[in-house]
Amino acid sequence: VIAPLLVPLIGGILLVLLGGSATPLRRTVSMIAIQALFGVSLVLLLLVWDGTILVYQAGNWPAPFGIVLVADRLSAAMVFLTSVLALFAMLHAVKGSDRSGRQFHVLFQFQLLGLNGAFLTGDLFNLFVAFEVVLVASYLLIQIPGSDRSLQAAFPNVAINQLASLLFLVAVGLLYGQHGTVNLADLAVRLAESP
Repeated sequence: VIAPLLVPLIGGILLVLLGGSATPLRRTVSMIAIQALFGVSLVLLLLVWDGTILVYQAGNWPAPFGIVLVADRLSAAMVFLTSVLALFAMLHAVKGSDRSGRQFHVLFQFQLLGLNGAFLTGDLFNLFVAFEVVLVASYLLIQIPGSDRSLQAAFPNVAINQLASLLFLVAVGLLYGQHGTVNLADLAVRLAESP
């Protein structure tokens, strides 16, 4: 269950260590990471296709106290779809559009990390964290060309998403204050029991 997060994380770290811009080596590492993500997401989808729900508890902390990742058919299908779209997007980018930004490949991997984290998380706070990873990567990807037009496009995106993030965080805090948990499974039980 954690593999779809580890693959882009390791790919992104390797790309940071390589430095430079869109060199053939960086493109190769990025493509290998995306192909590996495609493979692990396909395996994950096949593992849960029969209705099995896979749960990973980080650090063996039991829910609702620890970080929990959950893979069911929907989340595994979304991770698989993300990997398919990422593969086609990267095939397009390596034709030359990745040259406009020095850290394009790094940001692309971290955006995949955030997306997969959002699909596989088992609690609302980690969903918030995954959204923030996606948003930071997307802000930087939008402004990569560095032109005035790209910076003007990034600013409203940042402003609107900061407001949305604030509202999301307040909602998570209110839910926690009312029900004492942000774990989705635990929250479902408590919401069903509340008037």
